[in-house]
Amino acid sequence: MASFIGELYYGNINPNAKQFNLSSQYAKAMKTFCNNEKILTEKLSGDNLDLFNDLINAHDEITATSDIENFKLGFRLGVQMMCDSLVFNESKIFRVITE
Repeated sequence: MASFIGELYYGNINPNAKQFNLSSQYAKAMKTFCNNEKILTEKLSGDNLDLFNDLINAHDEITATSDIENFKLGFRLGVQMMCDSLVFNESKIFRVITE
């Protein structure tokens, strides 16, 4: 069995890959978004189409930036949790019994 770090190094782990259930609320919202984007792209032209495309591109940038920051935060919290579980003051956990 390969190590997690090895799998990450060889590109077998892709943290930004999105997998979801096709009947989930996320999938339904994504379908609505894509359908409406297609309809508006077909109906708009000129400056209105440019404005709409700028809106979509800005939304994509906000989402990507937010995803990266949330990944970093989750990773840091996980590392902190691991560190806290490995480094502890035994006197606060184990009671020393003296006779």
